[in-house]
Amino acid sequence: MNSLTQIVTDLYTAYNNHRPADVAKLYAPLCRHRDIAAGADHRTPEKIAAGLAGLFAAFPDAQWSLDDTLIGGNRAAVTYALSGHLNGRLGPYEPKGQSVHLAGVQMLEVKGNRIITSTDYWDGGALHRQLSTS
Repeated sequence: MNSLTQIVTDLYTAYNNHRPADVAKLYAPLCRHRDIAAGADHRTPEKIAAGLAGLFAAFPDAQWSLDDTLIGGNRAAVTYALSGHLNGRLGPYEPKGQSVHLAGVQMLEVKGNRIITSTDYWDGGALHRQLSTS
C-alpha cells in the first residue's frame, strides 16, 4: 500500500509527465476533485483525467514544482508553482505563447491507497492577468 507521501509524489510526477491516465489511477472510483478558481467539480477519475488532458493541450509544457507538503493523518496540503506557456486555446484566451506562473495549494484526502477528495486553490486573477498580455 502506498504511503500518502508516495501518493503525492506519484500525483505530481504524473502531472509533470502529462499522463492523465496515471493521475486517474490514483483516485478512488467514488471521488471528487474541485478546482476552485476554474469552478470545476469532477466526480470520477475519468472526468479528472479529461480535465487534465484539456489543460495539457493548452499548456503543453506545463510543469509543477512543489514547495511544501504537510501531512496529517490521511490528508495532505501541497503548495506548488505551476509554470508553462499557452500554446492552445484556453476558454476565452487565444494562444500567443504567454508565459504563466501560478502559485497554488492542493488539499488531498486519501482512503486506503487512493485519493477520495482533492481541492485545488489558485489565483484566477493572476491567470487572467498573465494570459491577457500580448
